[in-house]
Amino acid sequence: MLHAVRRAFIALALAASTTVAAAQTNTVTVAQGFDPQTLWPNGTTASDNLNAGGVIVEPLLWNNPATGKTEPLLAESWELVAPTTMKLTLRKGVSFTNGEPLNADAVVHSFKVFLDPKQAPAYANYAAAIDRVEKLDDMSVAVHTKFPYPPFELMLTQVYVTPPAYWASVGLEAYGQKPIGTGPFVLKEWVKDSQLVMERNAQYWGNGPKGNGPRGIDRLVWRPVPDDAARVAGFTIGEFDIATNIPITAIGEIARLPDRAVIEVPSYRIFQLILSSLDEHPSPLKDKKVRQAMNYAVDKKLIIETLFAGRAFPLNGQVLRKEQLGFDPSLADYPYDPEKAKALLREAGYPDGFEIVFKFPSGRYAQDREVSEAIAGMLAKVGVRARMVSLEAGEFLRQLRARELQPMAFLGLAPLDDPDFQVAQYRSSWRYSYMRNAELDALIDAGARETDRAKRTDIYRKAMQLMHEEAPIVFLYGGFDFYGVSKKLEGFRPRGDQRFFFYGVTLKP
Repeated sequence: MLHAVRRAFIALALAASTTVAAAQTNTVTVAQGFDPQTLWPNGTTASDNLNAGGVIVEPLLWNNPATGKTEPLLAESWELVAPTTMKLTLRKGVSFTNGEPLNADAVVHSFKVFLDPKQAPAYANYAAAIDRVEKLDDMSVAVHTKFPYPPFELMLTQVYVTPPAYWASVGLEAYGQKPIGTGPFVLKEWVKDSQLVMERNAQYWGNGPKGNGPRGIDRLVWRPVPDDAARVAGFTIGEFDIATNIPITAIGEIARLPDRAVIEVPSYRIFQLILSSLDEHPSPLKDKKVRQAMNYAVDKKLIIETLFAGRAFPLNGQVLRKEQLGFDPSLADYPYDPEKAKALLREAGYPDGFEIVFKFPSGRYAQDREVSEAIAGMLAKVGVRARMVSLEAGEFLRQLRARELQPMAFLGLAPLDDPDFQVAQYRSSWRYSYMRNAELDALIDAGARETDRAKRTDIYRKAMQLMHEEAPIVFLYGGFDFYGVSKKLEGFRPRGDQRFFFYGVTLKP
């Protein structure tokens, strides 16, 4: 439970600093862990960036959390006209807020950027299957893949459409700071590390009684609040209408409030310890026995029971969840066995253990500091002495993109709900991967191409068995995401990848 004195102090401080925007009845204020670095969705994979940018810049399709299905957005319809060709028909009468039309030229331009690893490196895995994009007429395009691609539809939910003339005039970096899109909101003001203000797009194509546009919301304000206690305090006193990453210890307190609620969402996010075995990151972790020892040294069950009150789940020694194709029921977590860990360290030549840098984020994930400190304590019991390095969320993400989270770091990855997107994050060529294994690379490539469900399942089970043996990470836990939400908001449904949207959301008076 949050310390009462600290909670009261924070509540008073936040009450005194409540903004004018938050007091406006038609304003929705969202508290996230950090200030967005970019509002161009294809410039990032971090949910805090995507949630804010995604209400301005829209994709072709989206995966609706209310239905679990891929549904139309800027593409009105789509059809697989050949095993490697998808025809997209665009929505008519849509314009970007600077007046440029949504048409095939804008979509071809957006794919060109999406496919450029220098401009959209975060989406190189998603773009890898695409061969070319062809304009058919003003309002339709054909997307050709290099091979039959099972998650074709899901991949298309990741392509965000930008206005070609404006993009050409400002460039990638400036676009991310002042985006122009087709979405339900437009950028009004951005005071870095303080607040991001958006106003309703009066010309939004989804406005009207039959449209998908938000109702009753004239203004969105995004506030960066990295401290869990401050987010909870601000939410409980009404400064925030939505607060992400609510800690479990605060759920009971919020449940007693008449106008506040907590939404619980099964998360796609897989929490792990990076154990870099790359040649450019020399450390004891290059030895498989050491990596296995680290898995035996961490008591995952204790973390789940004590820090998450049992509201998390073990990974069963793999990065695919039970609900996903390719999950291997024959695998199990490395059991907590500190004596086994010590024995493996002795076999690897470290009878007295070793010292290692351990990086972890502060404010990126719920209870990230507490989990990291608990892990460090467990490792110390087998002789692995962690030098803790706390990183604020923006620096943590920068180091993740630059492969600098080494030799060891606490990380949670939450890609789209397909095994290709999850397992491909460990491919040698991927910028988030801290391992190189040719056999795993071959399995990843095969799984991305296999359309037979049974064969695809077998491929990913082999990949899970290989990863379990090689132990490139410490398999920690999966869990649930908790959102504080005002009861004045109807229809707000986050997804398991920590994405949320305002399509169909109503703010009641």
